[in-house]
Amino acid sequence: MAMKYIMLRLNGGELLPLLFPEFMQHSHMAQSVPATVVSAGRISLENGRISAYGASSSLNVGSRDEDSGIIQAYLEGQNIIQQEL
Repeated sequence: MAMKYIMLRLNGGELLPLLFPEFMQHSHMAQSVPATVVSAGRISLENGRISAYGASSSLNVGSRDEDSGIIQAYLEGQNIIQQEL
């Protein structure tokens, strides 16, 4: 199952992943939240691990290496909202 995501930076600097279905556009989701888009792309689940990849043509940003770990930790509830390192 593949889904799309955008990584948002909230006003306090916290990173928040927003996951949504393939049929929705990155730009529409980004407009719905008052936050800065840091990265965007798609995620897949492989052997129980999240893998972030690709890019968003509508936002003109790509995924980052650290996005996979941030999303995985968020979904596992380790850190609900993470500070950028």
